[in-house]
Order: sequence, then structure tokens, then C-alpha cells
Amino acid sequence: MNGLSITCPQCGFSRTVDMQRIPARAVRAVCPRCRQGFSFDRDNGSGDQAPKAAASSAEAVSPPPAPFPASPLENSSRRRIPFVFRGNAREYFGIWIVNTLLKIVSLGLYSPWAKVRKRKYFYGNTLLDDAHFDYLADPLALLKGWLIGAGLFILYSVGTRFSPVLSGALGIFFFLALPWLVVRSRLFNNRNSSHRNIRFNFTPSYREAYTAFAWLPVLTPFTLGAIVPYTVYRQKRFLMEHNFFGLTPFAFDARAGDFYLVFVRAFGLLLLLGGLSFAAASALLPILNSQVATAAAVLPAFLPFLLVAGYLFLGLYVYVRLTNLTWNGTRISSHRFVSSLRVRDMAWLFASNALAVALSAGLLVPWATVRLARYRLGHLAIETCGELDLFRADNIGEVGAAGEEIGDIFGVDIGI
Repeated sequence: MNGLSITCPQCGFSRTVDMQRIPARAVRAVCPRCRQGFSFDRDNGSGDQAPKAAASSAEAVSPPPAPFPASPLENSSRRRIPFVFRGNAREYFGIWIVNTLLKIVSLGLYSPWAKVRKRKYFYGNTLLDDAHFDYLADPLALLKGWLIGAGLFILYSVGTRFSPVLSGALGIFFFLALPWLVVRSRLFNNRNSSHRNIRFNFTPSYREAYTAFAWLPVLTPFTLGAIVPYTVYRQKRFLMEHNFFGLTPFAFDARAGDFYLVFVRAFGLLLLLGGLSFAAASALLPILNSQVATAAAVLPAFLPFLLVAGYLFLGLYVYVRLTNLTWNGTRISSHRFVSSLRVRDMAWLFASNALAVALSAGLLVPWATVRLARYRLGHLAIETCGELDLFRADNIGEVGAAGEEIGDIFGVDIGI
């Protein structure tokens, strides 16, 4: 076999390829391990060895880059590893009912211990490649942050009722503190999460956080909402590419245009639902005219239900599409995440969970929570070309929990 040895200059991956399998004008390849494109010399196969001017000239007439030709070895080593959730409603119900009762008896002081118990259960029952995750936070550290957050919440509530000036000042303060809360919460949770005894980490960038979570949202009314998809893109990118697993950083390669496409499709769906509603109303108008009394009694109760259902469906559509887009655009080293949530499945889950919780007076909350977690994790996987046990740990110090608990009390959602 007349073979050419091609070596990726980014990660060092090398393979000998039969010259007959390489297109005649091809001068670029894509590494199957790190997914980085590079030019190669057809004489010796070394990556990016030719002068840049020559490479540019060759690229102008060459076909688009193609990956190394596949081999049986690559096909056998490349695999998709799903996340698995092994918790069940009966076990979690015991944790949930105790947490709920103790939070009521302690006037909320037990909340940090309740949070740690819940997360330990869900982390411990979440497996990747037969290894579970761990949550390592100290409830006492969370308690300090909870006390600060509870004090600010009481002050805000009192100010809202008795002093509009104080309420407004606290509202502005909270808005300006929001990026700080996001960073500190992410930092605390990552450093207290581990897999195979390797902790996650988060590199704080307050300047970027203020851009994504404060300054860009301020521009929303001035752009008539056109900047919203870009704002969401910057927020997701910030939360993802500042993550570390041990010493290995995450990477985010989704584009802002992809986020705009989600919102454009959601707007088109809104127009479609509006058109269908108008058509249905037009078709029913002759019938309603003959039964005016019945229509006057039914429509006021039926119309709000349709509006709320349509609003919730559109919100769920955007949530599912953005979740898939964010995870599918995230990788760590040569491993890429794959999310495959479906809108119709999530709509059924939310609707049936809400009905079950309402009919059970809240007692089926653990069942609904476990059911949702099992579905979400069952549709998340990591696609890898190698092994997952090659990461190195980092020395990580402790971080305060004030941002986590204050954000939790004020309902700040920093999830993916």
C-alpha cells in the first residue's frame, strides 16, 4: 500500500492513509480526535508545514476539508456514552418529605441541609460511563449565604410595602449584583461537584458576566427585542466555556446565528398559532351567532386557557431548542455532548406532572421531579473518540456560598 502519514498539529493524532483514498486536489484534513482543520503536505503528510501563502493558494482551489478516512480502529473506539439516572420516586419521597417538614418547622433554616441532601441524591444517582457524580458542599457554608439572602429578601419585602424609595434602591442594587451572583453561584457549585474524584471548576470573568447579564439586557427595549437571541447566546457561551473539569477546559462552538434561528422559528410558530386561532374563530362564528348566550358564557373562560396554553407551549419550545443547541455546541477536549430532547415529550411530561401534582395536593412532587430528571438525563450523552479517565485533577480552593444562596432565594436561574 502506498501510504501517507498525516499528523494533526493540534493534538498529535497520526494515521497512515492510502494515497488512493485521498482526493487528487485535497490539501486539508479534519482531525477525527480534536475536530480541528489543518493543511497538510502531500509529500510528507506533516500538518501545516507548507508556507502560508502556498497553503492559501491551494485552499482556494481545493475542495472543502474532509476528515481522515475512517478506519476500523476509529469506528470501534468512537462511541456514545449516555448519562443514566438510577433514582426512583420512592427513595426520593423519603428525602423530600423530611426536607419539607424540617424547613417548615425551622422556618427555612434547614434549607441548606435540604439542598445538600437533594443534590447528593441526584448527583449520586447520575452515572456517566458507570461512574457516579458527587456533590461535596458543606451545609454550614450554604447557611451563611442563606442568612444573608434571607435578610436581603425581608428588607426588600418590607421596602416594597412601606417605602417605594427603599424598594427601588434595592431593586437597582439587585440588578447590578446579578452578574456577581451568577459567577459566584456557578463557581461554588462547580467546585463542589466531582466525577471520578476530579472536581469541576469555573474561571470567573466578572467583566464578561456584566456584559452578558447586565449591559446587553439593558439594550433590549432600545432594539425592540432584536438583541434578545444574541444576549442568550452570550449568556450560554459564558456559562459553558468558563467551565473546567480538572485541568481541562470546556469549549463552546455554537454560533449566534443558531440562536437567532430558534427565536425566528418560535416567532413563526406564534404566527401560525395565531392564524389557526383566527381561522377557528371564523369557522365557529356562525354557530356562536345562533347561540349568543352560550357563547357569552363559554368564551371568557375558554379564551384565557388557550392563551396560557399557547404561551407555555412557545416557552417550552424555546427552552427545548436552546437546551439542545447549547449542549450540542459544547465539548471538552475531543469529547462532545449530545442532547436530543423533544418538544412533544417535554410538553407531555410537564402537563402530566402538573396534573398529577395538583390532584395529589403536592404529594407527587418527588415522582414528577424524578420522572423529569430521568428523561432529561436519558436524552443527554457524550460522544467520545477515546477514554474518559485521562483527565487530570486540579488543586481547587474553597469558595463562599453567598452568591449561590442569595440567587436561590431571589429566584435567579443560572441553569443551562
